[in-house]
Amino acid sequence: MQVTIVPASPKTGLATIRALLSDPSQPALQVKGYYRDLNRVPAELTTNPRFQAVQGDVEDAATLDFSGSVAVFNITPPLYEEKEVVPHARLVSENVKATIAKAGSVKRLVLLSSVGAQYDQGTGEILSNNAAESILKDAAPEVVFVRCGFFMENWATSIETVREAGFMFTTITPVDMSLPMIAVKDIGSTCAAEVLAVGTPLPAVPHIFELHGPRTYNSLDAQKAFEAAAGKPVELRPVEKDGLAGFYAAVFPPMVAQAFTEMNTSYLEGGIIYNDPQPTEGEVKLGKTELVEAVKEMYGA
Repeated sequence: MQVTIVPASPKTGLATIRALLSDPSQPALQVKGYYRDLNRVPAELTTNPRFQAVQGDVEDAATLDFSGSVAVFNITPPLYEEKEVVPHARLVSENVKATIAKAGSVKRLVLLSSVGAQYDQGTGEILSNNAAESILKDAAPEVVFVRCGFFMENWATSIETVREAGFMFTTITPVDMSLPMIAVKDIGSTCAAEVLAVGTPLPAVPHIFELHGPRTYNSLDAQKAFEAAAGKPVELRPVEKDGLAGFYAAVFPPMVAQAFTEMNTSYLEGGIIYNDPQPTEGEVKLGKTELVEAVKEMYGA
């Protein structure tokens, strides 16, 4: 059996590939991963005979070919350049859908999505997932949308300041407000399991579920996790809601900063995800990795 990961370069792509190749029930599984730059293929994959790295770009349908694959795992890549979020997501999703149709062999599509993807306004960067879901909902006979919580690995941006100056910023305020968070390796194992379940009847098409960690976490939990990893006190510096635009503008180009500001605001008090007037129907699956474990792994403790 062959499955395709497109694109394969994000951390969630690598985590899913690792889970697929390490599954003892699939010794003959072949995995194909698409990269814009083949220099980004990890060494651990270049030496694996069951993995094939292919050069291709989701922005260019002519570079994609899913022939022979029975399942596709798709990630809508985040934007860090001056492009509009929704048109870009529509472009790459239409390309993936067209490539699936052209292949004729794909039975299941698994899409990495996000909590809040059901909303078509007010979520900033998450709007890319709403666009992807709207286009890919019927792209294959079996379609699964995995709506993930806040990535625990988002806290990796704090590593440098913790190591060098003993402090960390947080944009999740108030600091005792908890959110569903999920580790990338749990995303990988969950998405791999969904890919390998090709042929298993789904309760609906698309089948949608949320993926959270074993419990919810807040900024104080992240602070404690970094203190455990660093072995020293860590100062927590909250970025309040009215300071988010300036905070992101100092890091990203204007359109990206605006998208991240709106996304961040959407899950704070008063935001559309916080209020959640149309919650995801169906189950919520839970990962196993605690935040302190994820932070220690990122920090190298």
